[in-house]
Amino acid sequence: MKEYKVVPCQGKIVADSEAVVNTQIGALAGVIAQELVGGWELVTAMPIVVATTKKRFKGKELPYNALVFARELIKDEDGI
Repeated sequence: MKEYKVVPCQGKIVADSEAVVNTQIGALAGVIAQELVGGWELVTAMPIVVATTKKRFKGKELPYNALVFARELIKDEDGI
């Protein structure tokens, strides 16, 4: 059986140079690498828009990505 977890990450990069873009994308790779150390495997990434209010024109909408990770549950001596 697997367990899953979702890790939010930025969904938009604002950059004025290619170096900044590479740094930001490298940071995303760092998030993935950090989760791999814990035995998690990246399953998928999906975009999510976070709204500050239900009213469309009165609030802000912020883009994020949800990184979905999975790993096998560790069974104890009883097999549970």
